[in-house]
Amino acid sequence: MNERSYRLRDGELEWREVEGEIVALDLRASTYLSVNKAGTALWPHLTAGASRDELVTALISRYDVDVEAATRDVDAFVQALEAKGLLAS
Repeated sequence: MNERSYRLRDGELEWREVEGEIVALDLRASTYLSVNKAGTALWPHLTAGASRDELVTALISRYDVDVEAATRDVDAFVQALEAKGLLAS
């Protein structure tokens, strides 16, 4: 079974890292999004495309959290991005 890859939507999404956090502008919806430090750690992986396991591993290696906590955080972050239409279909 092939695991899904998550990737931020190309075009109409501008972002910058400011003081260790991501600030993004969704030009399509004309809305701003501020991403916390954990989300900021995941953002580069999402620009390149990453599986859920890769995102979980990125959080574990950056913050030394357990697998369950990292998985919950990744799932919540990905769901929030999907709800805002920021992930590629």
